[in-house]
Amino acid sequence: MSKQQYPPFTLYEVESVIPGYQRASVWGLAALAILLCGLIAGGLLGAARILPLAGGSTLPNTALLTRQDAINQHLRERITGLEQALGGDVCTPAARQALLPDRR
Repeated sequence: MSKQQYPPFTLYEVESVIPGYQRASVWGLAALAILLCGLIAGGLLGAARILPLAGGSTLPNTALLTRQDAINQHLRERITGLEQALGGDVCTPAARQALLPDRR
């Protein structure tokens, strides 16, 4: 029921003739891989949950949203300035100012 097509390997034509210890080792390795993936995922998710508490922002959600709105508004103004600068002559001082990155 087995062929010796490749000298170091035994190829089986039917699953039922595979020795039990080989099937068990394959299932064991699969279970070990799943366990390790679960441990790694749990560690990453746990670290992601702990890190904001350790060194993250202590601002309440409303303050964070207000700050994000201010950043979004600044970006909208910058995009509008860039669109206007690219729509006309890019060598004018106003266009150059819009095209240069902010120096914060």
